[in-house]
Amino acid sequence: MQRLVSRMTRYEARMRADGVLDEKQYVGSVDAWDLGRASKMARWGLGARYGSLPEAESAVIQAGRAAALTYKSWQDFSAGYILGRSLHFDEEEFGAWYQDMVKAHHILMSTPDSPWLTIPFR
Repeated sequence: MQRLVSRMTRYEARMRADGVLDEKQYVGSVDAWDLGRASKMARWGLGARYGSLPEAESAVIQAGRAAALTYKSWQDFSAGYILGRSLHFDEEEFGAWYQDMVKAHHILMSTPDSPWLTIPFR
């Protein structure tokens, strides 16, 4: 457990340095990683014809509701997603698994017509 906490602390420090987290902000949950994957699985299932459009929509809405209960903003959700993905794949390399999501975070938080800036989180 101590090793996991140490890894999380190092990622949060790096996320602060990279402008994903504010100076004193911490990631409260990595549920965003699983919720994002649930949404993707629903869309893949629809594309592969394993489910109907109403079933996929229901799954995505359910994931969105769960996210709204856990996170307060797109930025907060994004930080949880980045940390969850990094803990799953990156092995503290701060490589592409981490960097690609940091880049996406900055684009989505700064592009004027981004859904993160035009669609309320809740």
